[in-house]
Amino acid sequence: MGIDKVVDFEDKVSLIAYKELSEVTDEDWSLLGIEKNRCQAFTYFIKYCKIVEPPTQDTRGGVTPLVLWPHTKRIVKTLLTEQLISVLKARQIGLSTIVAAYILWFAMFHVGANIILFSKGESEAKELLGKAKRIFDNLPPFLKLKADPDSTEMMAFPSMKSRIHAFPSTPNASIGETTSVVVCDEHSEHPYADENYLSSKPTRDAGGQFISIFTSNKLQPDNLATAIFQDAIDGKNDFLPLFFPWSVRPGRDAEWFEKTKRNIPQRELARITGELYMEQNYPASIEEALRSTQTVSAFDHKVLDEMTGNTRSSIEVVRDGVDPLIVKIYQDFHIGEYYIAGTDTSHGIGRDFGVTTVMNVKTGSVVADILNNKISPQELALHSVRLLDIFRNPLWYIENNDWGGQTCSTAQDLNYRNLGYQDKARKKVGFNTNDSSRHLLWGGLIAGINNRQITIFSVEGLKQFFNVIRNSKADGRIEAVAGRHDDYPIAVGICWLKKDEVHTQWNVETTKTLTFSHRR
Repeated sequence: MGIDKVVDFEDKVSLIAYKELSEVTDEDWSLLGIEKNRCQAFTYFIKYCKIVEPPTQDTRGGVTPLVLWPHTKRIVKTLLTEQLISVLKARQIGLSTIVAAYILWFAMFHVGANIILFSKGESEAKELLGKAKRIFDNLPPFLKLKADPDSTEMMAFPSMKSRIHAFPSTPNASIGETTSVVVCDEHSEHPYADENYLSSKPTRDAGGQFISIFTSNKLQPDNLATAIFQDAIDGKNDFLPLFFPWSVRPGRDAEWFEKTKRNIPQRELARITGELYMEQNYPASIEEALRSTQTVSAFDHKVLDEMTGNTRSSIEVVRDGVDPLIVKIYQDFHIGEYYIAGTDTSHGIGRDFGVTTVMNVKTGSVVADILNNKISPQELALHSVRLLDIFRNPLWYIENNDWGGQTCSTAQDLNYRNLGYQDKARKKVGFNTNDSSRHLLWGGLIAGINNRQITIFSVEGLKQFFNVIRNSKADGRIEAVAGRHDDYPIAVGICWLKKDEVHTQWNVETTKTLTFSHRR
């Protein structure tokens, strides 16, 4: 079709698209049939999508075309190409509207489509479906299908044998259904997110689409949506993680941000500070969105922020067998200083981190470390022994839980002579983490950090301290937010808890290097 014919076709269609069906001629039907066929592409269907904007003092509102912004264009591409999607976003950036248009299009153009919408509660579920219904109501007559039922909970198209069903998040919602698309809007707020995620497993297993959309929840950071997103960032699942800050919406600038901050509802300020309210609802970065609030954080964020300003890169220390890509040294060994080491072992398969930290017991500075999620328990022991040799083989406590036992046994096989033991008889090597020792470790570490007695130089290590919360769902248990890590803090905590043992076990023979030869 030539350009002139295309232009002529577009002009004719624009004149007849919104005619009542009773006014459409046979010639018109021929053109509209072609146009409807083109709408099988979502990117073309959007051309006919309109939304209802509420009027304000600055705008007239009413029915307006759905305009794609750069970030919503990215969402459109993602919806059409990805099966598992996790979106962390600022509020009011038009995301739920474009998703509503997508699910409507999917139901209208795919025979047998079964789409499930999960929302926090009943009213939220109705509103999410309502956005799709309002777009449907404003479609041109030639595109509309008969909708039956057409209720606040379900919208179905009998001619396509398809439906969109909205559910509040309840324990038994949609159990056993295999669906085409599952959308979880404001996912971090769902009271039964885990149960609903489990019930949607047949959909994911069959290749159906699962879309998680959420803003951060500062007061309840331990939620499924956040865990899915964090695991996606870490490469632990197959979800595609997307983040959209407050600034992606056109018209938002620094002046808008400050105005919004000044006008935070007082009821919100009774629960959360203005700064944290903006971080939660209008984050500028992933780190800002996900870091826990001081309300639930185990460590003082002001202290951690100060410490962030004092982090540094590792220094170059050349030693035989020491891999600088794995071993990081921030302050070299100094005669007259005393050191202790702590280790938290991981599986070495890209999930948790294997960590060894070396602390100066006089200053509380973590002067060297290993932080790696790819090395095995045995490799962690080998690299740690090489690192600790630089610091004259200090007292070394290895957490012996789970895979830590392999690190302990490998350290013994390597003849490391200054291991820490659980008992005076020196029969049980390593540090055993149980309810009692956890209480002592976290209690001492929190006080040490918050009182500025400990210094962390590692940027990546320090980030993990922001992850540690008092989990309200587990009776205040101190641990990392679901999907994040506390391996580095645990290693540092072992050092801090056991530092007073260094002087009693210090072997004076290690100072033999100070003696001078009698030879001239």
